[in-house]
Amino acid sequence: MERNLLLVEDDKHIGELLYTSVKGLNTLKTIELSTTLKEAKSKLLNVFYDIIVLDLSLPDGNGIQLLKWLNKKNVETKVFIFSMNTELKRMCLQYGASAFFDKANDFDSLIDTISNDNSKINQN
Repeated sequence: MERNLLLVEDDKHIGELLYTSVKGLNTLKTIELSTTLKEAKSKLLNVFYDIIVLDLSLPDGNGIQLLKWLNKKNVETKVFIFSMNTELKRMCLQYGASAFFDKANDFDSLIDTISNDNSKINQN
């Protein structure tokens, strides 16, 4: 099953690294990159994304705001938080994130999870 992926990351280097790491996956149909909360919301209004990789620190807000917005719009998608701000892990999961990946340690785990079509994620 091919899926749509939205990467929400303001750091150009990390965004490019994520994009390069997933672009060859045969399970992905579309990969989009947004660098701001506003841009991500705009894309989400026009396309359904099966997976969102979300940074918490964005220039115009934070990832938790996007999680709340997704809940308000009743958008059911997998949201993988990818952040250095591990203190907010519990809050992210409470607001509907499927999983939390630490930027310092979990890059490979994130890519493996994205590539796994049948990923059953539950990190409490």
